[in-house]
Amino acid sequence: MLLTAILCVPLLVGLLGLVLRPRLLLEVINLAGFTATLALGVRLVQAVLAGHGAPVTGWHEFLRADALSAWMVLLISVVSLSASLYAVHYFRRDLATGALTARRVREFYVLTPSFATGMFLVVLANNLGVMWAAVEVTALSSVLLVALYNHKTSLEAAWKYVMLGSLGLVLALFGTICAYASAIRPGGGDEALPSFNWSQLLALAPQLNPRLITLAFIFLLVGYGTKAGLAPMHTWLPDAHSEAPAPTSAMLSGVSLKVAVYALLRFHILTAACLGPGFSRHLLLGFGLFSMVLAGPFILIQKNLKRMLAYSSLEHVGLICVGVGMNSPLTVFGALLHMGYHALTKPVLFFAAGNIHQHYHTLDFRRLVGGVARTLPVTALVLGVAAVAVSGLPPFGLFVSELIIVTGGFTSHQAWVSVVLLAALIAVFCGVLIKLAGLLLGPARAEHPREHMPAGHVVAMSLPLVALLGFSLWVPAALRQLLEQAANIIRGMP
Repeated sequence: MLLTAILCVPLLVGLLGLVLRPRLLLEVINLAGFTATLALGVRLVQAVLAGHGAPVTGWHEFLRADALSAWMVLLISVVSLSASLYAVHYFRRDLATGALTARRVREFYVLTPSFATGMFLVVLANNLGVMWAAVEVTALSSVLLVALYNHKTSLEAAWKYVMLGSLGLVLALFGTICAYASAIRPGGGDEALPSFNWSQLLALAPQLNPRLITLAFIFLLVGYGTKAGLAPMHTWLPDAHSEAPAPTSAMLSGVSLKVAVYALLRFHILTAACLGPGFSRHLLLGFGLFSMVLAGPFILIQKNLKRMLAYSSLEHVGLICVGVGMNSPLTVFGALLHMGYHALTKPVLFFAAGNIHQHYHTLDFRRLVGGVARTLPVTALVLGVAAVAVSGLPPFGLFVSELIIVTGGFTSHQAWVSVVLLAALIAVFCGVLIKLAGLLLGPARAEHPREHMPAGHVVAMSLPLVALLGFSLWVPAALRQLLEQAANIIRGMP
């Protein structure tokens, strides 16, 4: 019942959005729905921990949640609720200025719960085919959200997203079919076909066809890697992030990319159980490092604030893959911890970018010139603090998770990886610092009035930062235990 409820609550919210008209009612139901899913996510974490690592199942193991799934459900719930809180004032302002119609706003309140439902199904589905279909649902709903403003640039970004995303999903489907085919024994006669459930394929891992599993993981890495925004399959990422509404950008960067990484990790676990950890982890390590190294130079040359934030996401997804690829207890734990801290930080940056866009009607650094801190003091403060956090500076948690991954590299005799990591992190830090210093500092522009932000909107923007600071200073024992169990699952440990 618990897993069913997690899927049904956002689905019901989206269906209600089809028939309800009053905007206030849509806002309330959206917030209530995501508050309920967060409570259910916390309950799922408690159930997984109470079972001492045993998964929670439903529908005769059609749905399955272990520690890794529970961690992802928690992240999706938190980011979805944060985006819904911010969306209230954001879309009210768009309606007041005529940037969006009431019909378009209602579309947001229908598509966003559908987007979240798809992400929940990805991390709860035991069947690998259903997981692929759920990723497709997230792609279809999010591409419509990217095109919400119906501008020429947003439509172009949506088409690019759907074309590259569809190509990636086709490759992922082919990889999924190969993974299933690896379990079919040639000349099996009347022997029953194997189950498509991940848990049962994992139990059969030593008997899987190694050539087909090798081929499957290559296709899946390119396929799900495209959806995760790994380089060089990342080219849709800056366009989609820069054109989507700010709440959608927050969900895309905060959790959607990580959901695709989750799907890839499930196949990494399966591949490692069949072939040993070397093959798949080396590929994850290579693509992760390439993504991190590529992010720094692209951040330095960006002319648009949200595109810069998208390339920052490229770096962090790369770091997560590198942490998993190094495959030591410290680095995998650090990668999972980094997922959580990044999920709390990145939405705040997009919220601040949304405020700047609504005030100045541009995100182009050349047109903004500078002085944002004088015109939008609250937004600038939130943006500055979130930028410090995402750059990996203390006292924020991303400093801790990055330090854990770098330290894990040195202690596991992979010092060269840690050196490359440090160089990439420094390059990104310098790029973000240069861009944001030019944006925030300087004299105010007389033609733009000073910011007047409702108290509720300030709370919606800053709440994830407060949570980030709290969890940076203190990680509850239950959360640490959940992450340790999830890390053991990824590493194939009992």
